[in-house]
Amino acid sequence: MIDFNMLTTLSEAEIENPNLFPFPFGMHITFAIVGLLFFLFRFVTDKKPYQLIFAFAIPFSLTIWLSESRAWFYALGAIEGMLILCALITTFIFKDKPEEKPAEPARAEAAPAADDDEDDDEEEGFDEDVAEADEEADSDDDDDEEEE
Repeated sequence: MIDFNMLTTLSEAEIENPNLFPFPFGMHITFAIVGLLFFLFRFVTDKKPYQLIFAFAIPFSLTIWLSESRAWFYALGAIEGMLILCALITTFIFKDKPEEKPAEPARAEAAPAADDDEDDDEEEGFDEDVAEADEEADSDDDDDEEEE
């Protein structure tokens, strides 16, 4: 269930400048740590550069609390925008390419194929033996019927 009192809690006097900082400092740190841990974990498992960029960019947003200067506010916005743009570009540059089959395994596959043909011949020989045995059994049954 959604707690509608959360909105009034966020707008209490704890927030220093609601136009500049919509969340209290503690909540901002919590979100930054969760984001950092998430993107570091994803980078360790996937090894994609954009994940490392985001892992750096999220805690970097905490530097807004260091200064009340509007110049730093806009500079940080520009830096964060560039980091997001770099992350977007790296998703296209470091795309997973479809794996190409190397030439070496193709040769290795050709050799077992010859072995498979021999197996097929042996199986065909087995099938022929069974077919001959069935024909002999049928001819014996026909002979028995003719004698009666």
